[in-house]
Amino acid sequence: MNYRSPKILSYLAIAGIGLLGVLDVMAFITGVAQVASPGSTLGDSGTSVWLLVQGLVAVLQMPLYWFTVVVFLMWLFRTYKNLPSLRSDSIEFTPGWAVGWWFIPFANLVKPFQAVRNVWAESDPDVDLESRFLSSVQAGAPALLTAWWALWILSNIVTNITSRVYDPQDIRTTEISGYFFMIEGVLWVGASILAIMVVKTITDRQEERHRRLPQITPPGPPPPPTFAEQA
Repeated sequence: MNYRSPKILSYLAIAGIGLLGVLDVMAFITGVAQVASPGSTLGDSGTSVWLLVQGLVAVLQMPLYWFTVVVFLMWLFRTYKNLPSLRSDSIEFTPGWAVGWWFIPFANLVKPFQAVRNVWAESDPDVDLESRFLSSVQAGAPALLTAWWALWILSNIVTNITSRVYDPQDIRTTEISGYFFMIEGVLWVGASILAIMVVKTITDRQEERHRRLPQITPPGPPPPPTFAEQA
């Protein structure tokens, strides 16, 4: 199986994550405005200006979110497909299941993290270049992966709470939802920064490991047997 660089997919994933982070900053700033001036309304309608802005941010986030999900999972699939060509023999998931676990309730709280941790470890460039098959020790996850996953889970929890508090038609929810938008924005920006670091680091590890691997040519078939002539 030939190695295919995940760099282009990583660039797309990083771009999507980064743009989502920008929108999260906008949500945070609007949340501050909600707390500072909760009574700002659109004319005589009684509708909060800030909650309408939050709604606009959410509309922009939705298609960008799904784009980012698709390219991130394509990137993850590609990095897993590369592991055999990187001579890993400690692959815990198939490429399909590395992606599929993200869509299975409850299991998606743990399994995707394990998949990313596995591809991180098995992309280690510091390997024995003389070995035919190279594998990394499956040690505990580095702090970067742990922090990223913790913020990802926590951000999703806060987003679910915020969606229940947020009501653009009820100005009474403006201030309280503002606090939740501020918390949500900080968490998602942090998770976005760490996600970008995870994608970039794993991609760099794979590229470096592929560069360091010796190009071993499979041995050819044995020569045909020879028989001594009898006198």
